[in-house]
Amino acid sequence: MTNKFPWQFIKSGYSNASSPGTASSGSSTNSQCYGQSPDDLSVDSLLNSLLQVVNGDNFNGPASCNIQFSQTGSSINNRCKDCFDITCDSCSSARLLDDNIPMQSLPTEIPSPPIINTPNLTSSGLPLFCDLHRDAQKFYCQTCSKPLCGECGIHHHHGHITVNLMEAVEGAGIQANQVLKEAKLGITALREELDAVQIAAEILEQKARQATTDVMLCIRRVASALETREKELLGRIEKARLLKFAALKARDEGLRNGISRLSRAADKLNEAMESKTLTSNPLNLLLTKDMASAEVFQIRQSRQSLPSQEENWISFNGLEDTILNAIANLGVVVVNNPGPIGDRRAVRGRGNSPQIFLRQTASIPLVSVPRGRPVPSNSFPVTVRINRSSDLSVKPLKIIGNDGDAQDNLCRPWGVACDREGHIVVADRSNNRIQIYRQDGSFLRRFGTHGTAPGQFDRPAGVAVDARRRIVVADKDNHRIQVLTMEGLFLLSFGEKGCRCGQFNYPWDVAVNSECQIVVSDTRNHRVQLFSPEGVFLRKYGYESAPHMWKYFDSPRGVAFNPDGNVVTTDFNNHRVVIIDADFMHTRIFECECAGGSKQFLRPQGLVIDDEGNIVIADSKNHRVQIFDSTGVLKWRFGSCGKGEDEMDRPSGIALCPDGRIAVVDFGNNRVLLI
Repeated sequence: MTNKFPWQFIKSGYSNASSPGTASSGSSTNSQCYGQSPDDLSVDSLLNSLLQVVNGDNFNGPASCNIQFSQTGSSINNRCKDCFDITCDSCSSARLLDDNIPMQSLPTEIPSPPIINTPNLTSSGLPLFCDLHRDAQKFYCQTCSKPLCGECGIHHHHGHITVNLMEAVEGAGIQANQVLKEAKLGITALREELDAVQIAAEILEQKARQATTDVMLCIRRVASALETREKELLGRIEKARLLKFAALKARDEGLRNGISRLSRAADKLNEAMESKTLTSNPLNLLLTKDMASAEVFQIRQSRQSLPSQEENWISFNGLEDTILNAIANLGVVVVNNPGPIGDRRAVRGRGNSPQIFLRQTASIPLVSVPRGRPVPSNSFPVTVRINRSSDLSVKPLKIIGNDGDAQDNLCRPWGVACDREGHIVVADRSNNRIQIYRQDGSFLRRFGTHGTAPGQFDRPAGVAVDARRRIVVADKDNHRIQVLTMEGLFLLSFGEKGCRCGQFNYPWDVAVNSECQIVVSDTRNHRVQLFSPEGVFLRKYGYESAPHMWKYFDSPRGVAFNPDGNVVTTDFNNHRVVIIDADFMHTRIFECECAGGSKQFLRPQGLVIDDEGNIVIADSKNHRVQIFDSTGVLKWRFGSCGKGEDEMDRPSGIALCPDGRIAVVDFGNNRVLLI
């Protein structure tokens, strides 16, 4: 190979301009760095050093930084923001009182964010251990995400999920090692594809030169009568060559950008792992690991948007015997490979063109997929109870939320979740609070007021409880997610209003999987986003994945993980259910039985999936609950519109108790039904 990067020497406008379809910010130096070999990136030496220190003892992540959230206020009226419902008198008066609270307005311009968002953590700046028990056993609270003393600190974390600190650090190291290996495989795959692009460029250059020669030899035989045709054919060849080179160059730059981003992510992960110690806080290492993991998945998604690799084939077919009789239509420029028997192929008796096979590019593999469970960390499988003796009329076992003092009653509730002890957690939306009940319906505790401070809410919607016994709340009108303990202690929050990765526009529902990852339905951005347990953005699917995606994925509401680790969401305005693969790259519509040829759903909202894969869906505008198996076969449906015990008015959030009973929010009747 005498010309490793042939487009560096083409006078076709590549020297000082970005390729078509590629943003100029993707490469700051354009053609100056374009001629660098991938070996100049020192990727191999970097990864070798990473692997040498991956099991080292000196780990210490960077200090956590807090995001200061902007606060917003708006005039309050007696009409719901999300629909056309008239709020009740107590709710209206409560919100009118809140109008007197001064608030700042959101900035009109959104600053350019980093690769990922940094969650607002409460443990920033706190000492790791107490000074009184230096020799005591050290633990790590997974609920609060901070180390604690085995003598005195353990008493402040009653009921939380705690593990030995050394085990937590080692576990974080194992996870970081997995992401590091994934980054290395990704770099290898991208470099192989880059080599294939360079080979294709060389073949394309050879074919273009040969086709040009063929055209000129043919044209000279017919002299001046063919001069006009000659220019036309040469123009077509040049155009085809430029188009193909533009696509190859854009793909080349995209692959180089991917290598560079993965290298930086691996470098940051290496720095965090080098500073690890067996007694340090593993939270920073977990955050760095999640950042690297997010980069890996973003590179996988960006590869899908790179220009497709066109065939590196240009040739000319000249029919000299009939050329004088068909001079007006002389010649055809072929821009696609004609097949095994065609122009200048390496076939029997014709070895004038080299036979080069491009290697198949390797894909970046996924690590093991965490599964979804209706009740996280429950000791036995949870399967929905089905009453086959009734189809529509079902008497609830318990009615919660509207049988006490007027100030204690629920007002426009939406989300509901259950933990393994059977506690029922309800997002009391218009009262801007979270209420927790025992499974027998008795009140346990509440927390939250209206506002924008940590632990305050503005119309909270979805709610979930993860395996660390943390409550995850979609603080909808504050455009953020808050994470709290079961006692209401604020732990962290992440997100702000916007459309970039990690930002929200009315987040509606949340769900968690076995690794405590958080999926959020970003409703008015028409997408679903996935975050780490600490709030680091990982992946997304929806509005930005394809043009006009909102036409096919409009205002997702309820979300849940199924036992395979896929995300299932209700496509609210398209009246259907969509299944998103665990890699957030592909989707499919959940095909289910439809009675009488009518629509199966009308504005579906919340959903929950049991350990057998049965899907329980709140069919809101049909005022019913439907249960399907994993293949879409209808197993049971119940409910009708009304205010009676066996009726519902626009059911919204839905959950399963550990015994398999259904807890459904009867939105319009301001109550929760336990069925």
